[in-house]
Amino acid sequence: MSTQPIPFPAPTLATATAVSTRLRALVLDDDDIDHLRLQRICERAGLDLDITEAYTIAEMREKLDTPFDVAFIDYNLGMETGLDALKVLLGHEEQTQVIPIMLTSVTRRAIAVEAMRRGCADYLVKEELSVDNLRKSMVSAFERRMFYASIADARAFQARMRHMIQQFLTSCGPEMREILSNTLAHIRKVRAAEGGTSGDAHVTLLERGCKDLVVFLDDLMSIVEQSKLETARNIKLVNSTH
Repeated sequence: MSTQPIPFPAPTLATATAVSTRLRALVLDDDDIDHLRLQRICERAGLDLDITEAYTIAEMREKLDTPFDVAFIDYNLGMETGLDALKVLLGHEEQTQVIPIMLTSVTRRAIAVEAMRRGCADYLVKEELSVDNLRKSMVSAFERRMFYASIADARAFQARMRHMIQQFLTSCGPEMREILSNTLAHIRKVRAAEGGTSGDAHVTLLERGCKDLVVFLDDLMSIVEQSKLETARNIKLVNSTH
């Protein structure tokens, strides 16, 4: 039975602009049979992968200058573990967009959970590895990464907006408040001189506009302070999970 390649979205600029739509995959495993089995299941699943093999973390290091879209990492690597490899992989400047998937045994599900806490997108149990499981894992991993990327983009936009607002308040805020304060004081003097009966519509509109601007500046300050508190809470939450 023939299979058709699954059209996964390209997660990196390199794959998005390249002529080929094949995903670059790194497979780190010290067992030749496991290498072959994974590749055969990928082919049966219709995954069009350009696979690079590595058998040790040292060998993997030599291949990380090329950005990968997905990395299959075996947990059992002799004297080292997949968690060690995961740290090296995610710490490399060229692998910021890679989607790591841990391969573990059925008796090491707790390790798989720990791997996901440290940045793995998903995990596969070797004894349960099948075409369906591989497909589900790949789709789930890509969807989860896209979701996290959208959150990161939103947070980055929020940080940029907060910085711009803070710059505006620092550079223009004091001068604007002084101008508004002097204008409102002048309006009070005009009305006092006229016995408080000035009904000039232009004066009334000017007064209302000045007060609205004061409220606007106060609201901007509140947004900046609230954003700082939310950022601090998020950082504390992230640190508490590590």
